[in-house]
Amino acid sequence: MTMHDRTALSRVSAYLRARIALQKDHRRLASFHVTFDRASAEPGWNYATPTDGATPTATEVAALVDAFEHQGRTPRLEYIHELAPAVLPRLLEAGFFREEPLTLMTCTPESLAGDGDLDGIEWLLAEREHELHAAAQVQNAAYGVPATCDADVERLATVVEKGGAVALARRRGGGEALGAGLYSPPLEGVTEIAAIGVREDARGRGIGGAVSALLADHAFVQGVTFPFLMTAAGNEHRIYARAGFRRFGELVGVTR
Repeated sequence: MTMHDRTALSRVSAYLRARIALQKDHRRLASFHVTFDRASAEPGWNYATPTDGATPTATEVAALVDAFEHQGRTPRLEYIHELAPAVLPRLLEAGFFREEPLTLMTCTPESLAGDGDLDGIEWLLAEREHELHAAAQVQNAAYGVPATCDADVERLATVVEKGGAVALARRRGGGEALGAGLYSPPLEGVTEIAAIGVREDARGRGIGGAVSALLADHAFVQGVTFPFLMTAAGNEHRIYARAGFRRFGELVGVTR
């Protein structure tokens, strides 16, 4: 790992903790920062992350598990292993298992590139309720969530209200939504490009990469200095690489 990558990882780790601190239902349990979502049991909304250099005890891990179970949520952590290497062994002892790691990627204004067969598609930053609802629907469909509820739309509205952005790709002329994504409200110049989703019948045209590049470009214009995203290995990694993103580390998920 280069010093540059180490600095990038530290910025992301600090961002994850700061973002948790802004959630409505968040708490600190010893070296763990925890957030719960009352409207959804989805793992992506209910998780913990440790402080850098954390060395939790078995008792602290047990208390963390109890807190999740008390909320009716699956105990889960997301964090950068290199910055807290003592955490994983303790979690494995407590019955957690390590998920496939996610690749962390970032870009510069100069590296961003357009790509794909995008004729007949229009792009907008969603702000009105019907636009946010369309974005939530296409994101949920892409991630296998069968229904879109008011809470999904409210989350996107909150992203916009607090300084983030939601991008929507749809058929030209106000047609059906094909893809969507967001960048979260920036903190100390850092933002996450996330929830990139493309309708199954619209995949393979470069829409996902184009949405991520559009969001990154907009974030830079708004003063963000370090946008990043998380992606699974394989095809998704290649999509974002073509859009101008490069790998700088991994984020590990650990679930019990």
